[in-house]
Amino acid sequence: MEQSAPRTQADHAHRLSAFRIFAYVLPNLPLAALGLPIVVHLPRFYASRQMGLSLATTGLVFSLCRIADVFVDPVMGYISDRLHTPFGRRRPMVLLGTPILALGIWQVFVPGGPVSPLHLSLWLFLMYLGWSMVTIPHLSWGAELSSDYHERSRIYGWAQVTIILGMVGVLIIPALLEHAGGYPLASQVLAMACFALVFLVPAIALVVGVVPEPPVLLKTHAPLLQTLRFLLFDGALRRVILADLLASTSAGALGAMFFFFADFVLRLRVWAGTLLLAYFVSGIIFVPAWMWLARRLGKDRTLRLSFAYSFVTVPLYLLLPAGHLLPALAIIVLSGANYGAPTFLLRAMMADVADLDTAHHGAERAGVMYSLLALTNKFGLGWAVGISFTILAWLGFDPKLNNSAPAIEHMRLFFILCPIVLSFANLWQLVGYPLDEVRQRATRSAVEHQRRSQAKVPGGRSENIPLN
Repeated sequence: MEQSAPRTQADHAHRLSAFRIFAYVLPNLPLAALGLPIVVHLPRFYASRQMGLSLATTGLVFSLCRIADVFVDPVMGYISDRLHTPFGRRRPMVLLGTPILALGIWQVFVPGGPVSPLHLSLWLFLMYLGWSMVTIPHLSWGAELSSDYHERSRIYGWAQVTIILGMVGVLIIPALLEHAGGYPLASQVLAMACFALVFLVPAIALVVGVVPEPPVLLKTHAPLLQTLRFLLFDGALRRVILADLLASTSAGALGAMFFFFADFVLRLRVWAGTLLLAYFVSGIIFVPAWMWLARRLGKDRTLRLSFAYSFVTVPLYLLLPAGHLLPALAIIVLSGANYGAPTFLLRAMMADVADLDTAHHGAERAGVMYSLLALTNKFGLGWAVGISFTILAWLGFDPKLNNSAPAIEHMRLFFILCPIVLSFANLWQLVGYPLDEVRQRATRSAVEHQRRSQAKVPGGRSENIPLN
């Protein structure tokens, strides 16, 4: 077990009230209600007969828009860091991005009929732009609310609970419509858009009005060569970024193929939404357990344990018989217990990496750090749709046709093997992760020393404190 640094009175002073954590995490509810359909429902919706796009075209559009959006994220992070207004540096970007995001949601989720690939691409990119403007400063804001190693797990852990609650909420409506009968997929997607929009504005108003922004005492940028050297050669940052890319790719592939698996393999089409709902409810229930483990074992060891859990539980899908709801429900709930762990742990670990960047370069720029995490998350989720749909087409599977038994079997094996391989890769690359609790506390002490020194010399440059 990792050595734990002693808790101090200052650590307890960084503990946020439950209300402030609630106010901070609430925007994740509508944002998650947007994120899940993008991966699970919208590709299937646009690849349907009603919308008229082919499976390969749909996968290509969603992948290319995600890849294009990747170049926007670092810009949003940079701008968010550099803003200096009486209103703060995170709030203005969040407020500006909200109406752009709302317009994009409506145009993408409620297209009004068959659309061209160009129409889908333009509105999808606009929606992603608004999403970046809201999520990146919001993520960075969370890292700045506390400097304590474990409090960051608490902040992002409850943020993850809210994210999954948003997913559950956006799934309940289409699940009810699915079982009521007579409601097409277009009506279900419309209901998801309404759910996200109803919660978006009040959640943004609450976080902007209630959650404080800590003062910025250091500079907010560093020389390009120093930054590139840190991005390319810091072991902690490289491992966090790669872990997020692999985990996002796995989640994106599973999400994109889940309804195909439930329909063609499990033969439980009418229960597909309910099974996905059970998966996420299981994720909510077990996030506090993963938070408890992170406090006992450290974030990096708990993250490795979560990938080991996936490596062990996902093969259980091979045992599922077709047409039997209860066994499918049991194994899906079991595998879903791990759903929330990687995301919140990686976000909390990135806050520690941002401290390391500040200590090395004397710059408070969590926005740039979290833009990298948003970049890998979006890239992983985006290319997962394109890659998985392309591979399914290559394997001879087409959801609009009566597929042969070999095509269905190939889809089943790909659905199961993909997360197994990616979980093993993450287990392997996280061995030897260098930024544990002891080093984080030493790093943060160096950062606070720089901040105190800068506060005593208005307008002066902060000193760079070596960590060894």
